[in-house]
Amino acid sequence: MNALLNQHFTMIEMQLLQSSAVVAYEVLSREVGLIDGKLRIKAILRDNAILELFEYDNEVSGQIKILKYSFHWQNAQGSLRKRWDNAPHYPHLPNAPHHLHQEDGSVEHVTAIPTALFVIGEIEQTFQP
Repeated sequence: MNALLNQHFTMIEMQLLQSSAVVAYEVLSREVGLIDGKLRIKAILRDNAILELFEYDNEVSGQIKILKYSFHWQNAQGSLRKRWDNAPHYPHLPNAPHHLHQEDGSVEHVTAIPTALFVIGEIEQTFQP
């Protein structure tokens, strides 16, 4: 098992545990191998919205590299709020394949590759007064 990836996934869980926006979460899968790992989590937010987190990462020279990700946030009725992912279906966007699906159906480029920790922080800000 890769200790760095294991620590990274534990940090994500700790962020969920400490988040004032999250009321519960379930680890759907957590696989950590020698050089790569996958984490899939479903969280319930204070407003009954759902956040689904998926990361497939590997370790390169002591650094975590996100190979594939999808962070899907939907409201309590099941409608999309936002989804960050790197599926290669918008190759024309700057910094493709990384992009953000908005609530209104639009798709935007992202300048920095998001992480689960970043997304949890973004959602926490929406619950701030």
